[in-house]
Amino acid sequence: MAKKQREREENAVVRILSTQTADGETDKSELNSTASYQFTPKEATIVYTELDESGEVSGETIITVMADGLVTIQKTGFADALMILERGKTHPVKYSTMLGTMEMLLCALDIRAELDENGGHLHLRYLIDIGEAYSAQNMIDLRVSLRSS
Repeated sequence: MAKKQREREENAVVRILSTQTADGETDKSELNSTASYQFTPKEATIVYTELDESGEVSGETIITVMADGLVTIQKTGFADALMILERGKTHPVKYSTMLGTMEMLLCALDIRAELDENGGHLHLRYLIDIGEAYSAQNMIDLRVSLRSS
């Protein structure tokens, strides 16, 4: 199967460092990708494609950062979810994959966004609670920069 053609202008590069801590263990991952980046004084939007181990398109992620500090992360493809992060507030989310759907709660502990028309930095730290079965703390450090023409 050939790679699906991307249908947006990829005017930026994104680097995402993720850290998840659960049950005393920490997992780290890094993603580097081209992305579409749009900025207005009211919101910044970052859209990037995720690839599986074989290089095939497996999903798309849209991160929207509002001027009031609200962040949404919408995933489609291998996982479908709309995650809402708002400092000090808990929001439910349904996270659907081929294996089934999980219902969980997200509570943002820290949201720091330093984004402008040239890109910038987004730092998120939030708790994930899946009942008594699982809880974890996630940290995401995202840097976005415009590509040179």
